[in-house]
Amino acid sequence: MEEEIKVSVYCLAYNHEKYIKDCLEGFVKQKTNFKYEVIVHDDASTDNTANIIKEYADKYSDIIKPILQKENQYSQGIYIIDKFIDPVLKGKYVAICEGDDYWCDMHKLQKQIDILENHPEYVACAHQTKTINSSTGDVSLYSKLKQSGIIEIEKILRDRGPVYHTSSLCYRKDNFEKKPAFCYIVKGISDYSTGIALALKGNIYYLNEIMSVYRQFTESSWSLRVRDNILVKEEYYQNMIALLKEVNSYSKYRYKDLLDKTILDFKYQMWKLNPQIRVLKDDDFSKLSLRKKIKIIMRSILKKN
Repeated sequence: MEEEIKVSVYCLAYNHEKYIKDCLEGFVKQKTNFKYEVIVHDDASTDNTANIIKEYADKYSDIIKPILQKENQYSQGIYIIDKFIDPVLKGKYVAICEGDDYWCDMHKLQKQIDILENHPEYVACAHQTKTINSSTGDVSLYSKLKQSGIIEIEKILRDRGPVYHTSSLCYRKDNFEKKPAFCYIVKGISDYSTGIALALKGNIYYLNEIMSVYRQFTESSWSLRVRDNILVKEEYYQNMIALLKEVNSYSKYRYKDLLDKTILDFKYQMWKLNPQIRVLKDDDFSKLSLRKKIKIIMRSILKKN
């Protein structure tokens, strides 16, 4: 009788030729007492990414399960995870790592599954991640959390972005089979919306161990687009505001005060990025501190001149 797959890992790759081997090595080197699979989706890369994935799929056919597109799906507005990934996941648990990131601890999956198996009240487990700035080579820690323990939902809603990196996340599939509508508001911030959706379901446990590496600002990455394009960054803030408003409604305004403060913070960042006198008419402008109001007004005047 074939052993049941306990964990399904999925990996989204596109033009990751320089990085995909590290990612795939992190998968196949995992030491576990259970069976796991890795669904690797290549979105019609124009470099050698697909060929490298094929090599690993041939060598590790019991682990690596490739989905190799002939035409780019993302550019057609298709939600890749919903259409191609979710329908084929066999595991009780799901872990994630994109093709330009990688796992640096061969016991990562085992540690997380042990926690989730022993604590049915946890919907997910995440951990610390090392961040490498691909532009400067600088190294830092992704999460500001210093100790292992439950991540309070208030912390996730209060921070202007994910508390942990996507490459660290492992969750129970049955808690996320039907995604809230707010997860589909916009592409590019699915890690944040996923974290919120899971936290609304139950406790997320944080393990204060570095077990993955996030390569920031790689070619064609979302982080690079947001950093280098003011219009993209402004759109990002608008999308985050729209997302949090939907979360407010979905949660029946249980966290209204907290979400309103986070929305206001995003508005401030957006106004600071592109200051205009018309923002003074926004009702939320009056809620800013005097210092922030002055900063927006002065930037608006300087821009006008």
